[in-house]
Amino acid sequence: MLRRIIRRLVKGQAPRVETPVVRPRAAPEPDPPPEVEIDTDQLKAWIAEETAFTLLDIRESHELRFGHAEDALLLRMNDIPNRLEDLPDRATRLVVYCAAGSRSYGVAHWLREQGWEDAWSLESGFHGVAEAGLPVTKPA
Repeated sequence: MLRRIIRRLVKGQAPRVETPVVRPRAAPEPDPPPEVEIDTDQLKAWIAEETAFTLLDIRESHELRFGHAEDALLLRMNDIPNRLEDLPDRATRLVVYCAAGSRSYGVAHWLREQGWEDAWSLESGFHGVAEAGLPVTKPA
């Protein structure tokens, strides 16, 4: 290409500049979100190993009529951002559960973004709490 430019200059012609083709680079794939779900078997293992954790029940008041884990911290999902001081310190393992596991998944991700790096969602929700053998309290 340089030779062509020099020849054109010698002949008195303006060099023809070829514009290189710039291909856009593909955006890098984002890192997958960290895994935050545990199943009932994992919860049972933590119980058997006597691993310390705090259960966080994020269901609405009307859902609690079916019961809740005996020692669970009860905070409605929408109240959590305004009541972070009611959560245990950020070094504590949190197991978040709701009715079926959908809401707790989002809350566990959000809690990790807020600094609770050991926050987990129980994928089977409240049923997983009872299935894991944790005592359940039902309202009178």
